[in-house]
Amino acid sequence: HNLPALSSEGLKRQIALLTPSATAVSGTCGPVMSSFAARTPSTLSPRPRGSHAKLAKSGARGGLLRARQDATKAKAKASSSDPAPGPSAWDLSGAPDGLVLEFAKCMELAWRGLPGVRDAACAPDLKSVDAVGDAMDPGTKVRIENLVFQSPKFRKMHLEVAWGLGGLEVAHVVVYPYACVGAPIYAADVVSFNGRVTLCIADTCPVVADLTLPQSLVEAGRELRTQMMARAPSIEPRPVPEWGTAILSKENMVCVGPPKEDGAAQKQAAAFCEYALLLFDTYAAFVEATAIGENENDHDDANATYGGCTAKRHAQHVLFCEKQLENDKTRKALERSMGGPRTERYMTEVLFDVTAGTPTEPR
Repeated sequence: HNLPALSSEGLKRQIALLTPSATAVSGTCGPVMSSFAARTPSTLSPRPRGSHAKLAKSGARGGLLRARQDATKAKAKASSSDPAPGPSAWDLSGAPDGLVLEFAKCMELAWRGLPGVRDAACAPDLKSVDAVGDAMDPGTKVRIENLVFQSPKFRKMHLEVAWGLGGLEVAHVVVYPYACVGAPIYAADVVSFNGRVTLCIADTCPVVADLTLPQSLVEAGRELRTQMMARAPSIEPRPVPEWGTAILSKENMVCVGPPKEDGAAQKQAAAFCEYALLLFDTYAAFVEATAIGENENDHDDANATYGGCTAKRHAQHVLFCEKQLENDKTRKALERSMGGPRTERYMTEVLFDVTAGTPTEPR
């Protein structure tokens, strides 16, 4: 796709302005890298910028968040003006300490630094959930806290932290740009049971029928996967569910299930979390550099914006939600605690809410 405003150099500048960045890591990546590698060589890489470079060096639990907090403080100190008030906070009291919570807090920091971010509408009884099944079985008790933001480019930014259900912890992220913006959907999940991360998945999900991505994101994603593999060479890919094959990319999707041998240090999970966070940084910079409706048309030619036109991208947003809603495991787990009607509202109003009537541009 022809995206003249999104050259590698232009995207580098956007990343430097918007986000913490990481040190490029050299070295061999082992045979597993071919399972994750994108189809083209990388020409774009985030570079160190002062304290931001600490992120790439922080592998132990707690390092990711500390590095991001240091970077945020450094940016605030360097700013010539006080930051504007941000959107509302959430209540994570009682959430277990660990990589899932750390990942969520890092993502929150990244979001609060985006231009024009503010609260988005969310029903109060769904934004914060404290529920238990009818029989008061402790194994059905669940606590769910949500951040729901929006910005001039993003229709909805949803970050969920859930814990309970007998030891389950989940950080769930979906970021929907307005369909008038020629950009993919960002999605990530980190799942833990009894303190050990068992599933990680992240992607910039395509909004075109052939499941391709803009070339600059492909190149950046490959560089970030190289860094991930250098930190944890033993990472092995995990198959995605059948419903995911229609909405996930072949280039930037990483799905791993760290083994028990990953141990208390959770080196593989930490390396994945860094990948997912830096992938979001790069994605956010891409979206910020993308003009709304630029060169929009309904033809698959060299001058078309990524995704062709708003109507085509909106149809892919709808498909993304339809496929996600096919995941019966999530629905059944929530129904045990929240009941059928409230679970249905949560699934279709908070998690995956795009329908034919969803707004496609800012109002």
